[in-house]
Amino acid sequence: MDQRRVVAFLAISFLVLILFTPKQPDKKDKKLPPAGAEQAQVEQPGEVPAEELAVSADSPAPPADVVELAVEVAEPAADVDLEYVSIGSVADDSPYRLLATLTSQGAGVRRVELASPRFRDLHDRGGYLGHLELAADTDEGLLVQSVGTGTPAATSGIQLGDRLLSAASATSEPTDLNQPQDLVEVLAKHKPGSELKLKVVRGDEQLDIAVALRRRPLEVLRPEAENVLMRDDKLPAGSISPPSFQFTFAQIGNAKIGVDASEIVGLKLRDDNWKIVDHDETSVTFRKQLPKYRVEVLKRFSIEPVPAEKLAETNYPGYGLKLDIEVRNLGQEVLEVVYQLDGPNGLPMEGWWYAHKIGRNWGSTGIRDVVARYDGSKTVQFGPADIAEGDVEPLQGNSLSYIGVDAQYFSAVVMPMKTAPGEKWIDKAETISLSPEPGAKEKAIEGRYVNATFRLSSLPSPILAGKSLQHSYEIFTGPKRPKLLANYQTYGGSPHTLGDLMYYGWFGAVAKVMLGVLHFFYAITRNYGIAIILLTVLVRSCMFPISRKQAQSMAKMQLLKPEMDRLKEKYKNDMQKQSQAMQELYRKHNINPVAGCLPMFIQLPIFLGLYRALMVDVELRQAPLLGDAILWCSNLSAPDMFFDWSPWMPDFINSGEGITGLGPYLNVLPLVTVVMFLLQQKMFMPEPANEQAAMQQKIMKFMMLFMGFMFFKVAAGLCLYFIASSIWGIAERKLIPAPTAPPTTTTDSPTFTSDRGNKNGQPKNKRPTKKKKKR
Repeated sequence: MDQRRVVAFLAISFLVLILFTPKQPDKKDKKLPPAGAEQAQVEQPGEVPAEELAVSADSPAPPADVVELAVEVAEPAADVDLEYVSIGSVADDSPYRLLATLTSQGAGVRRVELASPRFRDLHDRGGYLGHLELAADTDEGLLVQSVGTGTPAATSGIQLGDRLLSAASATSEPTDLNQPQDLVEVLAKHKPGSELKLKVVRGDEQLDIAVALRRRPLEVLRPEAENVLMRDDKLPAGSISPPSFQFTFAQIGNAKIGVDASEIVGLKLRDDNWKIVDHDETSVTFRKQLPKYRVEVLKRFSIEPVPAEKLAETNYPGYGLKLDIEVRNLGQEVLEVVYQLDGPNGLPMEGWWYAHKIGRNWGSTGIRDVVARYDGSKTVQFGPADIAEGDVEPLQGNSLSYIGVDAQYFSAVVMPMKTAPGEKWIDKAETISLSPEPGAKEKAIEGRYVNATFRLSSLPSPILAGKSLQHSYEIFTGPKRPKLLANYQTYGGSPHTLGDLMYYGWFGAVAKVMLGVLHFFYAITRNYGIAIILLTVLVRSCMFPISRKQAQSMAKMQLLKPEMDRLKEKYKNDMQKQSQAMQELYRKHNINPVAGCLPMFIQLPIFLGLYRALMVDVELRQAPLLGDAILWCSNLSAPDMFFDWSPWMPDFINSGEGITGLGPYLNVLPLVTVVMFLLQQKMFMPEPANEQAAMQQKIMKFMMLFMGFMFFKVAAGLCLYFIASSIWGIAERKLIPAPTAPPTTTTDSPTFTSDRGNKNGQPKNKRPTKKKKKR
C-alpha cells in the first residue's frame, strides 16, 4: 500500500514540475539586437523640411487598392508639435468598450484602457485620476497633455493645457506637483472612492477642482516602461517604449532599407511627429509628407460605438479599432513601395511572479507570445524567449488571417480586412523583441518578460502617378472570452475566428466541463469561491462509491498484511513465485491491489482541468472570495496574497523565479492545503510494519513539504478545491464506519477478527488463533 502511495505521489510531483516549471530558452551564441534599440525614444518633434508639401486634410477614402488623387502643392508646413488625442471612453454608461490614447509620435497608439468594471488593474489599487500624459512645465506645476473621455479628470472638468500645482485630500496637507512621479505617489496613498483636491492654473485663473477617484482600468496596451517598473526599481539600459502600430517604408522607388536598419536613410516615420488633420470622438487621422519622394501617408484610427440595444451583450464585438492606411503618390511617375507595419506592444504583465501561460509548444511559454494563422493552416505560437534569441524564422504562407500578441487573459490581434477570398498583400511577418538584450545570467529569467511583437512587410505595390494605395486592418484589443472571440470572423471568406486564441492544453475537454459547471454554480451563487466548493462537493459525491471501495480494499489489505509478509519471506528468493502467490491471495479474497490509487488518478484530470481553467478563463480573473475591498483572496485565479513581505525578504524570494522564488506575498491557503494533506496522512495511513514502510512514509512527508513549495504560488481557487476536498475526505472516513474484511476459512490464509478499530479508524490485526470446539 505504501509503495503505491509513493508511486502516485512521484507521478503527481512529476506532473507538477512539468506544469509549474517555465520553459528555459536554449543558451546559444546567436544574438539579436532588439528592434529599435539603435534609436532613442523622441519626445520633441523633429524638423520638417521647408519644401514639405501640404495636401487637403480630408479623411481617407473608403478602402481600395488604388484610387485617384487631386492634390495641390501648398506652402511649406510648419513644425509639428507632440500631441496626444483619445477616442472612445471609459465611462460605464458610454457606448464604447474602450478608451484609446494616441500620440503624434509615429502616429501610434500609446495606450488602450477597457471601460468595463470587470477588468481593473490588479496591481495598482490606488486612486485613478486618468492618464493625463503630464510633463513638467517651464513655469511651475505639471502640464496636462491628454484628458480621456469618461475619466475622473474629464468628469471633474480638467482640460488640456491646464497646469496642476498641488494635490491634497481632506485629511492631508497639499503636496506640490513638480514631477509626474509626485502625482503618482499622491494617488497611491488614496483609495478608489476618495476625493482629491487639485489646485489648477488655467490661463490667468487659478482654480480648485475636486476629483472623485476611481479604480484604475486595465490597460491592454500601455508604454512598456510602466510594465518594467512594476517589476523592477529602475529601467534597464537601452529600454524603449515605442507606440504600437508604427509605420515606415522598406522601399520607396529605388530607395530601400538597409540590413539591420530600422528605416530608410533620411526617413524618421517612427520617431517624427505626424500632423493631426482630423479628430473627433470616434476617429483621428494623422498625415506625414515626404517631399523628397513626393509621397504622402495617411493613418486613420477609428472606433465604432456599440448600438444601444447591444450594450447589455457582453460578447458584442466592440473591443477594437480600425486602422486605414493610405499611401499617396504625388509625383508624375509610377512609384513602387513596400511598407512595414509594427504590431502591438506593452501588453499586460500582471501576475509576472506567479503567472503560467499555456503554450501550444512543449513546456511553458512567456507572459506575452506572438500567435498567427494563415488561411488553411493551424494557429502557430512563439514564445518571447525564442523571439529574443532570434530563433523564429519569418512567417510566410497563404493569405494572412490574423497575427497578434497574446497575453494570459487579453490579446491584441491584427486582422487584414480582405475583400475577396485569398486576397494577399502581406509578404511576410517577422517576430521582434523590443526589450534590451539581458546579460547571460538573466537570459533564462528575462526571456519570459520580453516585450514581443511583430512586423508586417507588404508585397511590392506599384502606385501610378496621382493615385494611392489603401489597406485596412481590424485590431482586436480585449478580453479572451470564447463567445466574444468567436464573433470576430477573419476576412476574405476565411472560416477562421479569433476563437482559436483559446487554448486549454492537456485535458482541455475536462477544463471546458469544469468551466461549464463553475459558471452554472456561479449563476446561482454569484460567487466563484462558493462555486468551486460546490464543484468539489459534486466531484466527491460522484466519486463516493469508488472511495468506499477504496476503504474496503484498504481494510482487507491491512487484515491480510501478516499473510503477505509471510509470502514475501517464503519466496524472497523467487520473485516470480512471490508475485504468483500474491495474485492468488488477492483473487481468493477478491481484492484489487490498485483500487487505492484509482480515486487519486480519477481526480488527477479534474485537478489539471481546474488548473487549466483558472489559467485561461478571464471570468475567474478578478473574481474575489470575500469581496474586492480587501486584497486577500481578491482574485481566485492568483495566489491569495495574505501579507506583503517584500520589504523584509531578499530579492531571490521576491523575484518569483524558481523554487525559492516564492514571490512578494505570504500566501496562507497553500500552507493550509499542505497541513490538510499531512493531517490526512497521519490520520489514515496505517502504522509502518517494518523499517522500509517507515522510510516510505518519511519520504511521503518530505514530498508533501516539497509540493508545498511548488504549490505556494498556485491560484487561490485551486487551493480552495484541495482544502474542500480534504475536509470531505476526513468527514467521509470519520462519519461513515470503516468496512471490515469477511473472515476466511482457508488453510492457506488464517482467519482474522477485529473487535475494534485502532486510532486510525482501521481494524486491528490479531494473531491467528485456532477455534475451540464447543462441547
